[in-house]
Amino acid sequence: MTAATASAFDTNEKTAASPTPMVGLLAIATGIAGFALLALHPGGEARDFVGVVKEEAANLMMNAVVHGGFIVVLALQGVCYAVLTRRIGFGRSAAVAGLVFFAAGAAFMAASLLLDGLVTPAIAARYVAKPDKIESARVIFVLIGSLVGFLLPLGLAFQSAAIAAWGWALTASGSRAAGLFGVALGLAMLAAIAAGFALGNPMALMGAIVGVSVWAVVAGTVLLRSR
Repeated sequence: MTAATASAFDTNEKTAASPTPMVGLLAIATGIAGFALLALHPGGEARDFVGVVKEEAANLMMNAVVHGGFIVVLALQGVCYAVLTRRIGFGRSAAVAGLVFFAAGAAFMAASLLLDGLVTPAIAARYVAKPDKIESARVIFVLIGSLVGFLLPLGLAFQSAAIAAWGWALTASGSRAAGLFGVALGLAMLAAIAAGFALGNPMALMGAIVGVSVWAVVAGTVLLRSR
């Protein structure tokens, strides 16, 4: 390899390794999209099982938009966080841990979103047309609810650990303020998830989902400021 070729290769490698502003903007956009989808999430006002089935069937399309949208957001965030990890450096164990934890959390969370927002309403739509058989769907709803009750906290816990890990890595890579915020946010989310799981309070999980969107905006800002 000639000196000129080596120089060109080195320049191309550095250019490829540098996060583009578009990736930062994409991360911020996914964070904003997360807030919007959370605001559009259908509320639950049913008082009995029959009411729950009817409500799920009535919100079939909105649930598909919200939960399906979150799955797309997770996929796009995976791209952004891969670039963030590269920006921090694959040589930093905490940065790599953040990427691995996020991937695990996204898998658990996507499974939860699929079951809760797409499978459940589809089952409800089948049974709502047969009022005399609605009660027979109770076992299916209990099973799916139990699965979601574990999948969602696990997914959010892994994502919280990912945020804390990236935060720790950022404190040593020139983005101390964003890093400290990430560590504090990740630990606070883990505490909220543990409390919500122990107390059976879903609002704590909603708070953790907000934290995931907040971090996407912070990570996007870090990428925008990268050179």
